[in-house]
Amino acid sequence: MGAVIFFSIGILFLLSIPIITSRMAKRMGRNPRLWFVIGMLLPVIATFILFCLKDLSEEPAERN
Repeated sequence: MGAVIFFSIGILFLLSIPIITSRMAKRMGRNPRLWFVIGMLLPVIATFILFCLKDLSEEPAERN
C-alpha cells in the first residue's frame, strides 16, 4: 500500500511541472499542448525557456 501512495505522489510531482509550463504558455499566447509536451521532455528547462521568450499575448500598440 505504501508503494502505491509513493508512486502516485511521484506521478503527480512529475506532471506538475509540465502543467505549470502549459498554463504559463497559454497566458503568454503560446500553444499550451506543445509546451506541455516540451515540459514533459525537459521539465525545468522548458519553464526557463518560456520565461525568456517574448510574450505574444500583448496587443501591439497602435501608431497615431
